Amino acid sequence: MSRRFSISIFLVLVFVAIRTLPVYAGGEVQEDLANISPMAALALCGGMFLPRRLGIGLTFGAFIISDILINLHYHQPLLNAYSIILLFVFAGLFMAGHFLRKSGRLMVLLGASVGGTVLFYLVTNTAAFFYDPAYPKIFSGWVQANSLGVPGYPPAWAFGLRSLAGNLAFAVAFYLALLPRHEDAAVSATVRAA
Repeated sequence: MSRRFSISIFLVLVFVAIRTLPVYAGGEVQEDLANISPMAALALCGGMFLPRRLGIGLTFGAFIISDILINLHYHQPLLNAYSIILLFVFAGLFMAGHFLRKSGRLMVLLGASVGGTVLFYLVTNTAAFFYDPAYPKIFSGWVQANSLGVPGYPPAWAFGLRSLAGNLAFAVAFYLALLPRHEDAAVSATVRAA
């Protein structure tokens, strides 16, 4: 088994754990760790650094497995409208990563992670606005879905910041673990010289 494949499998397992364990832990753990899930980074990095078939299999496999586990916990259908919306956003981010493949620079990845997180935040909160009866179906309800969220829960913007932190941390971890070969050699040469 190649080093890149082993590292990819490990990072995908970490992703599934980060996304699902808070849901099953419940209580304060769930509140504290909610939305640290690095979904945008996984999709971008899978498209950017992994061979196409491996990237599709691992990244979409991780998304589907974690989504099924979350839906089972909340007694939701395994495939529901929200899951389909998430899947389309995830696929778009994967394609963006694939188009950025030639760049392979950390700053490009971090910028794309921030953009992907914002896109993911807006799309998922807009979906919540349409599906959650707690939001009035007027512009102020959409603003509430994207800022304060539902009363009695932490504000939506806090989830957005947690998601951004998770995406940036995971993007850096993925980048460092799967450095493009030309940068890997440069980093090795710098370490030897030091």
